[in-house]
Amino acid sequence: MEIEKYKDLPDKLYEQFDRLSDEAYELFQQKRYHASFQKYEKCLSLFPEPKGDYGDYSNVMEWMIDNYLAINDYSNAKKWVEKLGAVFKNQGILGDWDFLKGKVYFHSGDFNIAWKSFDNAYKKAGIDCFREQESQYIDFYRNPQKYTNNE
Repeated sequence: MEIEKYKDLPDKLYEQFDRLSDEAYELFQQKRYHASFQKYEKCLSLFPEPKGDYGDYSNVMEWMIDNYLAINDYSNAKKWVEKLGAVFKNQGILGDWDFLKGKVYFHSGDFNIAWKSFDNAYKKAGIDCFREQESQYIDFYRNPQKYTNNE
C-alpha cells in the first residue's frame, strides 16, 4: 500500500498559521487554556477544503489532544481524537492515530477501547509504536488485567 502524502499550505496562509499556532502555544504555557484552544481552532479554520489534505491540519489536532490530556480534559481529548480519525491519512498502514487514540482512552479510563487501539497500532507498526512513549502504555498493552482489576 502506498503512503498518501499531505499538501503544504500556501505561503501566505502558512504565515498566519505559524503565528496563530505560536500564540496558541504561548497561551497554553501561560495556563490560559480556553484562549489557547480558541487559537488552535482558529488555526484549523485557515485551511482550505478538503482540510484533511494538509498535514498541519492534523498536527494542530494532535497538539490539541496532547494539551487536553495534559490538563486532564478527557472528554475534549476524546472528541478531538475522533475528529482526527476522520481526516488522518494512512490509517490502514500507520499506527500513529491508533496509538494516540489508545493514549486518550487509556487516560480517560476506557480500557477496552484503549487496548484495542494499542493493539491496532501494534499490528501496523510493531513494537516501534511504543518506543519513546511512557512505559505505562506497553505495560498496559502486555498486562491489561493490572489496570482493569480483572485478575
